[in-house]
Amino acid sequence: MIPGTLTVTLAAFLFLASALADVGPYFDSELYEQGRLGSWPIETYRSTSTVGAAVNFLQYGPQCRDDKYYFISPRGYSVHKPGPMILDHKGRLIWTKPYGHTYNFNVYNYKGQDYLTFWVGDDGKVGHGEGTYYMLDSSYQEAFTLSGANGLAADLHEFHITLDETAVYTIYDIRPADIRVAGGPENGWIWDGTFQEVNIETNELLFEWRASEHFDIADVYRGREGSGEDKERPWDYFHINSIDKDAKGNFLVSARYCNCLIYIDGRTSETIWTLGGKRSNFTDLSGGAATNFTWQHHARFRDNGTAITLLDNSSRGRGAPQYPSRGLYLDIDETNMTVQVRHEYWNEYPIKSQSQGSIQILDSGNVLVGYGFSAAWTEFSMDGEVLCHAHFAPGRDFHTGKVVSYRTFKHPWVGKPNTLPDFEVYAYRAAASWNGATEVSHWVLEGTNEKISETAQPTFLSAVPKDGFETVIPIPNDTKFKYLRVRAVSAKGETLAASKLARWDPTSNEAVVVSGDSNDPFFGDSDKIYAIVIFLTIALFSTSAIGAFLWFGVKKGYLVSWLRSRRRDDKDKERGNFQPLKRFGGDEDLSDVEVEDSVEFSALLGDQLLGSGPDVERAGSMDVVRR
Repeated sequence: MIPGTLTVTLAAFLFLASALADVGPYFDSELYEQGRLGSWPIETYRSTSTVGAAVNFLQYGPQCRDDKYYFISPRGYSVHKPGPMILDHKGRLIWTKPYGHTYNFNVYNYKGQDYLTFWVGDDGKVGHGEGTYYMLDSSYQEAFTLSGANGLAADLHEFHITLDETAVYTIYDIRPADIRVAGGPENGWIWDGTFQEVNIETNELLFEWRASEHFDIADVYRGREGSGEDKERPWDYFHINSIDKDAKGNFLVSARYCNCLIYIDGRTSETIWTLGGKRSNFTDLSGGAATNFTWQHHARFRDNGTAITLLDNSSRGRGAPQYPSRGLYLDIDETNMTVQVRHEYWNEYPIKSQSQGSIQILDSGNVLVGYGFSAAWTEFSMDGEVLCHAHFAPGRDFHTGKVVSYRTFKHPWVGKPNTLPDFEVYAYRAAASWNGATEVSHWVLEGTNEKISETAQPTFLSAVPKDGFETVIPIPNDTKFKYLRVRAVSAKGETLAASKLARWDPTSNEAVVVSGDSNDPFFGDSDKIYAIVIFLTIALFSTSAIGAFLWFGVKKGYLVSWLRSRRRDDKDKERGNFQPLKRFGGDEDLSDVEVEDSVEFSALLGDQLLGSGPDVERAGSMDVVRR
């Protein structure tokens, strides 16, 4: 059988070795911000093909260094392996998997267990999407999947587990509507902002609400911009993007294109009150600062329903004024119908996030703001002091769609993957990693002369503390064993798992990588010979096939026609001949300028050599970093 390990030639290994394990995080790196490390700076590793984000901290204070993890979902034109991603407080990778374009990556407790939740699907539906929500258990297995009830597709904007242990999520549904009030036809078409509440285990519909049945089209702020004339181009007049449910059983809905929040009766579906927008029911005691939010995201009740947090984007992209985004903490008085600002969260590094984003009150009392369309997050004190500020893409590329994350969260998490650790050996150096494992404290290196031994235990060689996603382990110079492995050990001294055996020859010019996902126990000589035979067979067949294709193409004239067509495609050739993507998939369409500047793929490894530049500081080298 084809082995589950990978043999790398000396030349290839030298290329891999250029990207040291856990190069980052970076601290106030100008090279990073200028895009000199690529438009999607990444971490690559020796023991696995997994790719992590390289984070640049512009500010890194001790108050946000804890045992919690950041949850982001990078995607965009420059992200070649999009998917959910967990990082530690230093920005180092914990877990990722290339699910594809992922939104709303979060952690929820359901019936006493923590689950990872996120959306994956088609995000090219002009500002929304159609797909599936996943709930993964602590071993990263899919425990539940949810789509829309009654034949409707779940949208990317919201998935929220309520106090009743039900799920609410957004839906965009095409419906006919009279849009003459907006200068459209009587028989026009809209994307109807809808949400459903369902039973998580059965997907049974419990409640459904539609904006078209309760909200006046005249109250919107964003015009039709040519849409709504026919069913193929419905008008998204409402743009629902968040839902919360309180202890009373009522719902708080954010309508982005109406610049308002709506409080909805959970029994009658009627509007109880509106905050912000053209028909706000509240008196603003803060001189307008509590109700002048625009294009907002992620509204949540706080403090038993007496307060609300939200991200005030204050920007919508091309065609609208651009202002710095802020987090808002509002006190609401439903008896006197007043609202006032408790706290505002302004970034010292102003970011104008034209779409997406989040705000979270952490258990520590800190406040985390994610900037959505701009690849950044900021952790504030409750009073608004910036404690940490991080970029996971260059600041120069904000607003281009190259790297974005719909929301950013921070939670405790215990990951117990059902795979084994990944392990690499070359010369007198080994490398170990384990995608998703959070309980590893040390790596123990062991050796044996037996390929597979159920009775004899491998011999202890050394132990080193886990350091980042991948840990480099020196192999003692007096080691004589043919096979090596690593054991993952917890802080209590318990063995969590052991890698498979890797064949070791310190004089070999080959690196041996053992995958924890494979069923093969080790890389043996017979496997190597078999792999070479397979490679040569494929190469011979490919050469013959190419020769036959060229002969046939010349004989029939197809090759000449193809070459002529290639000359007509000089522009595509200069761009690398990448296939154009439909769109970045987010809250808004890209402008023409953004589309022209959207396709850029950074080098996978070479750019990271710049990480040794003089402006890079390593983790732990300073208490607070500021520009």
